Amino acid sequence: MFHFVPAPIASRALCAAALLFVAAPGCGGDGEKAADDAGSGGIDVPVFEVGGSSDVATTQDTGTSEDADAVSPPADTASQDTGPDVSWPGGDGTCKPDCKGKTCGPDGCGSVCGFCPTGKVCLADGSACDEFCKPQCEGKSCGDNGCGGNCGDCGSGFHCGVDFLCYADDCIGSCASKTCGDDGCGKSCGSCATGDWCAPDFQCKPTACKGIPPNGQCDGDILFGCEGQGGTAKKTQKDCSAQLPVGNKVCGWDPTKSAYGCIDKPPCEPSCKTEDGKTMECGDDGCGGSCGGCPSGWACSVGVCQAKVGGACGGTFNSKTGACDGDQWLFCSSDKIVALDCTKANKKCVWTGTAYGCK
Repeated sequence: MFHFVPAPIASRALCAAALLFVAAPGCGGDGEKAADDAGSGGIDVPVFEVGGSSDVATTQDTGTSEDADAVSPPADTASQDTGPDVSWPGGDGTCKPDCKGKTCGPDGCGSVCGFCPTGKVCLADGSACDEFCKPQCEGKSCGDNGCGGNCGDCGSGFHCGVDFLCYADDCIGSCASKTCGDDGCGKSCGSCATGDWCAPDFQCKPTACKGIPPNGQCDGDILFGCEGQGGTAKKTQKDCSAQLPVGNKVCGWDPTKSAYGCIDKPPCEPSCKTEDGKTMECGDDGCGGSCGGCPSGWACSVGVCQAKVGGACGGTFNSKTGACDGDQWLFCSSDKIVALDCTKANKKCVWTGTAYGCK
């Protein structure tokens, strides 16, 4: 923008500005004199700067007088450093991405170690990309491959049997004396119950893994599973609590494998509630801490403090009324709980109206 000066001196200012570079005829003398005149008047001289698509005029103060109308240029805020962006994990610079041994999946700092091509998925540990669905055609001549595709066609005059092999349409099968398996022509003679297998004699027999679900099961921290199939199946078991580092593993559901396995022990959550929801007065909180203590000599039973003979008076024991423990009368003497057997006097311990006693 132009910074305008009063009209009477505008022409002198323009001439003086021009004479800073060349002598300007008609401006009232030679260039040096005009420049001197411009400087001696203490005027604001517009200096033209060429840049971009248009000439920009800025003001150069050639005198000592103060220009009350001068405007300071706006501060350049675009280049100011506002600090790191901490709105994402690791934005403060403290998070270190971990992609060692990984080709895909998260890097632990809000980004990824890589992407998988279409049709493939990243393994849970990020070590590789695997087929979203792996076709199963081993030992098959025809039928479904398990991924919506086909393992082959049998051709005219043949059909695909339940064992995924091709058989002639005029094949005559037989299921005589068979409870399972195929009839010899690709049709089924029956199937076995879960945990059983079809033996070579076409009879259903229990496997060593009978009773173990396909995805395993837990009994406490013992993991039960099965290896192999049919007659070669073998029942397995593993103590998860003994896995290294000892004490850091438990048997539980592993969502990454859709099966039971030895997983990291979850953080301990202390609780001072009984199974029926009552607040515990004493005992362990389940994480090595305490839910409270009882008076000296008392016992803690299922989170409740119980007064005992010889224990200190106080707590929940009412030293004024005493108490009955069967036909034993409990009362305080010398700040200790003592007992008197009412049956020795052919009496019973009862409430007398104001306190407990033998009556």
